[in-house]
Amino acid sequence: MIRAKKKYGQNFLTDKGVINQIIAAINPSKSEKILEIGPGLGALTIPLLTKVDHIDAVEIDPDMIAALKEKIPPSKITIIPSDILKIDNGQISLYSKVIGNLPYYISSEILLKMTKVINNQKDFHFMLQKEVAERISSKTHSKSYGRLTVMLQYFFDIELLFDIPRESFIPSPNVTSSLVRLTPRHHNFNKVININNFEKLLKIAFAQKRKTLKNNFKNILSDTALRALNINPQDRAEMVSLDDFIKIENYITDKKILE
Repeated sequence: MIRAKKKYGQNFLTDKGVINQIIAAINPSKSEKILEIGPGLGALTIPLLTKVDHIDAVEIDPDMIAALKEKIPPSKITIIPSDILKIDNGQISLYSKVIGNLPYYISSEILLKMTKVINNQKDFHFMLQKEVAERISSKTHSKSYGRLTVMLQYFFDIELLFDIPRESFIPSPNVTSSLVRLTPRHHNFNKVININNFEKLLKIAFAQKRKTLKNNFKNILSDTALRALNINPQDRAEMVSLDDFIKIENYITDKKILE
């Protein structure tokens, strides 16, 4: 029997009812090009292959790769033996759907990587630790609203679909999971000019969450500049909307402040 490995953050989904719910949410069409991150023993992969012609899967664990090869013929699956964080962004951007049960310890890194691969994707469906799912779907004035929230909400409309109890996995994780859908926002009304400046700006804004914008931005923006943008210097970062962060980025890029 293959055991889950802690170093890969493995928890195998076994609840068939939950698996059916996830597949219904993904709702793939027969010919769609799908990439699965961390298929493990194929709990999602095998039932998905009744809906689609073929799946590509990134799997880092040699034991899981061997198990998948035993269960699924090569005509139905292409296994990429690698770490998803090392896969070329251009390669990932070729898929119409990306799915996966993301290891908790690198879920934020994977989510941020997905902001760099958007091309023709219809959507992304990920199982995440509930705390992370709530963070990325949170609103302003929420304690969970942070840098990851703003960055992802710039690129995606985020839906928290349903919770997955810990008993649905073997071994059971210590936390509840959630399924989220990320749908690329291809028509942002307000756009960032320089995405690197946007990332830098968010790091500065949320570096010390309890401090005001006046304090966190003291080396790059004056109170006068913030007020000119209709932003209160006494607000904390968690009170600033996505649109206002875009306004700040546009201003600092236009003024070449972070160069």
